[in-house]
Amino acid sequence: MNTTRTFTAAALVLTLTAQAPSVSAHHSMSEYDRSVVTEFEGEVVQLSWTNPHVLLWVETPDENGEPVVWEMEGSAVSAQRRRGVMGGEVSVGDRVRVAGWPSVVRPAHMQVTNVLLPDGVELLVGGAREPRWADSAIGGERNLIDPAKAAAATGEGIFRVWSQGSGAWYFTGRSDYELTESAAAAKAQWDDIEDNPIMQCVPPGMPGLMGNPYPMEFIQRDGYIELRFEEFDARRFIHIEDAGDPADMPFSHMGYSVGHWEGETLVVRTTRINWDYFDRQGAPMTTDVVVDERFTVVENGDRLNYLMTVTDPEILVRPFVWDAYFIWRRGEEVNLYDCTLEYQ
Repeated sequence: MNTTRTFTAAALVLTLTAQAPSVSAHHSMSEYDRSVVTEFEGEVVQLSWTNPHVLLWVETPDENGEPVVWEMEGSAVSAQRRRGVMGGEVSVGDRVRVAGWPSVVRPAHMQVTNVLLPDGVELLVGGAREPRWADSAIGGERNLIDPAKAAAATGEGIFRVWSQGSGAWYFTGRSDYELTESAAAAKAQWDDIEDNPIMQCVPPGMPGLMGNPYPMEFIQRDGYIELRFEEFDARRFIHIEDAGDPADMPFSHMGYSVGHWEGETLVVRTTRINWDYFDRQGAPMTTDVVVDERFTVVENGDRLNYLMTVTDPEILVRPFVWDAYFIWRRGEEVNLYDCTLEYQ
């Protein structure tokens, strides 16, 4: 059962000293207690509408009447955009009511879910899908697409923009892979706030990049296929012709991918990966990892079946197999991610 703590502007449960907006940037969502809802009113004193997370700072009095600035994180701009929240709805100086999940690590920090604006419009900027105070809200819908772009969209086989259809395993974690004893011990030392490279705008490498929640596009190039991702503006290159010997290629976070066609299926093997992590929860990975992938377009071209097998005996007790699929949402685009740690 969820417990709700509701505060007036002068009655916060935490006794805090006045503080300016934190100089820290973006942090992991794992630090927030989703069993508790914190709610209060205050004034927006700063905001940053950027990836990887939207940030707002709201000033409100504590129980002693002293000003306290709360730092709060919302979902990424990439997610907000697809929910119809574009960033211009809230401004510095607005008097707002906010609700969200408090940090268990840092005082006066929370993951914001709901923002009630002065004009009565409620924004859903986090995990909430229903309004808390208003009769209606902006941000409750998902995967909004411009109808004109949808009507004009075209695609040829695999060469189009694809969106996750079966969930983003790398982003939320999985429970169906077993780590070796040494890998589990290494993962246990992971600090999701201090050690997470994503929070420093470092793009994830393979194989985890394939499990991200945002669109990707296959582009035919001369002798290779480019795979362009929205998340972190990442790129993969799948060599089809004159691939050479992978053993002679340098290591990289994306590795070296060689592909060929088996009928309508694109078959890819990626080696030479030196990304340190198998997932986003600190499971390690060695440079011996091998990633095998199969991409097959089915159902009138609207669905891309995907089978990934990850083999790394030092880390995984048995190969990890992800049987997933992507869907073609007509009009969806790969937008600029532009991850930044600088405040706007």
